[in-house]
Amino acid sequence: MTRLFASACLICTVLSACNGPNYQRGIGFTGIDGEPRARAASAGGTVSRASGPIQALAARPPQRLRVATGDPAEMAATATAYGGQGAADSIPATLGNAPLRVSMVEVNGLLFAVMRLPEGQRGKLAAGAGPAFSAAVPRLTGCVAVGPAYVNTRPAKSAGVAVPVDCR
Repeated sequence: MTRLFASACLICTVLSACNGPNYQRGIGFTGIDGEPRARAASAGGTVSRASGPIQALAARPPQRLRVATGDPAEMAATATAYGGQGAADSIPATLGNAPLRVSMVEVNGLLFAVMRLPEGQRGKLAAGAGPAFSAAVPRLTGCVAVGPAYVNTRPAKSAGVAVPVDCR
C-alpha cells in the first residue's frame, strides 16, 4: 500500500512541475459558482469577469430611513424621494435606451430598489417604466421583487420608481 501511495505522490509531483508557478489557465471554472477567478485583459485595461451591476450596487450600503407611517405606498414615495441620483450612492443603468440611476433604500426595515433619472436630467418616465423596472430588478440588484412597482411622477425633480425587494 505504501508503494502505491508513493507512486501516486511521485506522479502528481512530476505532473505539477510541468508548468510554471504563474500558469493561470484552468479547466474553465474554479469553484462552486463557475466563474473564473483570474482577471481577463481587455482593450481598455484589466477588468474582473465577476464585476457587474450586482457587485457595484452591493458595494454601496443602502440608505436607512425611518418614517411615521406604515403604508407601503408612502414608504415607497419616501424611498423614491431619497433614492440616489449621484455616483456616491447609486449605479448607472439603462432601461430601454434611457440612462437611469439605481440605488437601494431601506424605509422602516423594508428594502426598496429605487430607479431615478440621473442628477441634472429632467423628463418624464416612460409609460411602462414601473413594470419594466420591476422585471429588471433581479438582473440589476440580485434581489427578488416582493411587491408592486410604485411610480412617483410628482414632483418632477424626485420622479422615479421604487420596488420592494427581498435580498435573502
